[in-house]
Amino acid sequence: MYRNVFYTMLFVLFPLSGYAQSDVDVDFDDNGVVDLQDLLALTQAFGTNDAKYDLHPDGVVDFKDLIIFASAYNQEDTSESITEDADEQEASAQVDFFELLTPNSRPNDLAIDPRGYIWFTEMGANAIGRLEPRTDTILRFSLTTPGAQPHSIALDSQGHVWFSEIAANRIGLLDPFSEDIQEFTVPTPGSRPMSLEFDDQWNLWFVESAADRIARLDPVAKTIKEFSIDEEDVSLSSLQIDDGGRVWFVDDEQSQLGMLDPDTEQITTYSLPDSGFAIGQMGLDSLGRMWFADTDSIRLGMFDSITRQTRYFRFPQKMQSPHALQVDSNDRVWVGGQSSGWLTSFSLQDTTFTLYEISDDDVEVKNLRVDRSGVVWIVDLTGNRIGRIATAN
Repeated sequence: MYRNVFYTMLFVLFPLSGYAQSDVDVDFDDNGVVDLQDLLALTQAFGTNDAKYDLHPDGVVDFKDLIIFASAYNQEDTSESITEDADEQEASAQVDFFELLTPNSRPNDLAIDPRGYIWFTEMGANAIGRLEPRTDTILRFSLTTPGAQPHSIALDSQGHVWFSEIAANRIGLLDPFSEDIQEFTVPTPGSRPMSLEFDDQWNLWFVESAADRIARLDPVAKTIKEFSIDEEDVSLSSLQIDDGGRVWFVDDEQSQLGMLDPDTEQITTYSLPDSGFAIGQMGLDSLGRMWFADTDSIRLGMFDSITRQTRYFRFPQKMQSPHALQVDSNDRVWVGGQSSGWLTSFSLQDTTFTLYEISDDDVEVKNLRVDRSGVVWIVDLTGNRIGRIATAN
């Protein structure tokens, strides 16, 4: 009975009378059309790790692969973007700010450890900071290299703090227990490393924003390998790693997204419609879709690497210079502005922006993170403070 209901639902979703082969290989029986037999083959493979049907490469065939099958089956012409209006609403939030004691410490990036401590970089103070929210205590760990300008930050599985030094051209490692600091020099001089992300093997990936390269640091071998983009006029910024281990990055100069496959070392770039705009930060949702802030046109963008379709949603007018972005565990997209007193979240399910007022004055949100309880943490560079925004959602 349940199987009949399940297949009835599939027939509603897919009017399968046969469809020409799309860019994604979902013609499993190689008969030249995507039809009912391909759908049945996919559903019968549910629960297995058959790579042929694992379209969302995470080691198991499940509903994520069915959704990708649907996207490929119904693939549309993506030569033009879609810009959509979205609903908006305002909601209340409990906002607290933690002032940094050193003037002009220029907090830039932050990370949250399992204890709930907030770690952040202080570019102006040449230090790594740690906030313990329960006691309002802030500790500072000064760097050994003068003028290093710590920029981006990430935490490994052992609780060690990794950070990039954009002025010193190094990656730093802080042991919070011994307070020892190690530094690893990036091979390319003047590369200005930033945007740190760990893969599932705990290799540390980052972009060399001034050197047109993606790099990988092996913490065990203590070696750095670089991957050249091999394109002219490239300016790299935000970096993310998907469930398949592929490394996604933003090319600000060309207004495009790129993807590096570490296994083949092949780099693929994706030119976005309406090029020439400024891309802020980028994040990945659970289905591997890329979300990004279009700072110039005040839009939230979503790029689907399967359908190659780009959708845009207009930000509410109160959101100015959207930049910082993170996708939470429920696929809500959180965005902070660089000259706004508002924070917003976006739900694709009901295409609605929810606005939260965080200050009467403009706040320069350089980065934000959502903790396990759904609380949003921000760094306010201009205000020289760390912010905590607790929402009801």
